[in-house]
Amino acid sequence: MGATHAMPGKIKITYFDMNGGRAQPMRLALAMGDIPFEDDRFKFPQMAEYRENAPMGAFPTMEVDGYIFCQTGASLRYCGKLANLYPTDAILALKCDMMIDACFEFYEKIGPTLQEKDEAKKMEMRAVLNSEKLPQLLANIEKCLNRDSSEYVCGDKPTIADIMIYQQNNWISCGMLDGIDKDISANYPKFRSIAQKIHNHPKVKEWNDKTGFKGVFDS
Repeated sequence: MGATHAMPGKIKITYFDMNGGRAQPMRLALAMGDIPFEDDRFKFPQMAEYRENAPMGAFPTMEVDGYIFCQTGASLRYCGKLANLYPTDAILALKCDMMIDACFEFYEKIGPTLQEKDEAKKMEMRAVLNSEKLPQLLANIEKCLNRDSSEYVCGDKPTIADIMIYQQNNWISCGMLDGIDKDISANYPKFRSIAQKIHNHPKVKEWNDKTGFKGVFDS
């Protein structure tokens, strides 16, 4: 961290009206960096209307000074650079990106169960997630985190990789994914510790209070 980047005149993040999902790490990164942005949210019935302006037909999108960008990872890294939450050192940036990509695997593994219409089949898929796939992913992430003694993924300061850990811990532990144990991350202490630290960050608390979000550490 430490590089400076030209600040845009206006940023707008467009996503579903929810405190979570793929847009949440982008929102939190900008909030932690005191970067002003428009938090544009829409209801699910409005998706077709909003999709007309989405370059690849998917969300979130991020508009920067009138130009609309897509792809969550690219947008998150841009937010991280503006907020000084993305490393300038090439190796640390690689480590940051590695953990972000690992956290994206939660979407890949859980996503198909969200699309499954057959309730019995969905719960069968969730059972495999709960007993095998998610514990294996969490164990692999924990193993990577424990290779270093640092407080966060990339040292003694948070990055967007730590924000991703916070977001995914909230998601898998929220109790709203039927069939997924809400304490599933309890056996992975560094993963949980990083999530807790981001939750306790003053700017994250301020954002959560502003948007009415209650995470797993609020219960």
